[in-house]
Amino acid sequence: MQHVVRASRIVATAVALGWLAYTLASWFLAWNPADAGAYLGAAERLRHGQALYPAMNPEAHEVYRYAPWFALAWIPASYLPSALVAHAWSLLMLAAAAAAVVPLLRPPSRARIVLAAILGAFLAETAIFGNVHPLVVAILSWSIRRPSGPIWVGVAASLKLVPILFVAYWAAIGEWRKAATASVVAAILLVPMLAFDLSHYTTDPGSGLVSLYAASPIAWAAVAVATGGTTLWLLARRSQYAPVALAILMFLGPPRASTAYLAFLIPGVLLALDDLPARAAARNATARSGEPDVVAAA
Repeated sequence: MQHVVRASRIVATAVALGWLAYTLASWFLAWNPADAGAYLGAAERLRHGQALYPAMNPEAHEVYRYAPWFALAWIPASYLPSALVAHAWSLLMLAAAAAAVVPLLRPPSRARIVLAAILGAFLAETAIFGNVHPLVVAILSWSIRRPSGPIWVGVAASLKLVPILFVAYWAAIGEWRKAATASVVAAILLVPMLAFDLSHYTTDPGSGLVSLYAASPIAWAAVAVATGGTTLWLLARRSQYAPVALAILMFLGPPRASTAYLAFLIPGVLLALDDLPARAAARNATARSGEPDVVAAA
């Protein structure tokens, strides 16, 4: 039996690493940083006083769905050759995809390597198109367990929105300051959207993504409700696995999602590994007993 388990682990590792290698090998065959064109186009529209959120085909890569600050940040790049900027940005997103999985590999284990390879491949595939998603995940992966984590969750939510769900985890375990900080930062960055004409803002998720909604809206709604209910139950129980459930909800909940959204599992898993509720309970018990806080010291 042990031989079967060992062989299964080897096969799983080989498949995961093989998928990652295939994705990286296909880079120069499928390289099309078209999503970067959406960011450049938004910056150019701001420069010329045009609508930041014009009516567009929801299937087009040029659709801009993010907070205004991101378009402002692209204005300097909009003065440079667009092809050069788009390809350089795409390579930067490939580096961000690699950086995003590094915290997951500390300490390394076979399970962590398999998960990092699979999720890293999804991020690398997104980087081919120059989407900002790998950078968002990398920021969350490196900051989610740090004191500055709530600030970066707010920043990430202004770009991909769904990371704001991590607020629910902090609220569930009584980390109200973290929950409030993330919410306020997200609001500060998103509220300026109201200064622009949103009448043509593209809310149609489109059908080009490999998502459950594209296959069946009814099936998507059923799965989203079931996932949301399970997540609420885990939050109510202050479960260690609640952040993992939230990460899965970030993938299954939005009608517009892709396989790359599974990479939100990285910060979710990192939070789960921290076991914040257990640590908080241990600190409270220690404080009542007056003994040294061994858990916190560890």
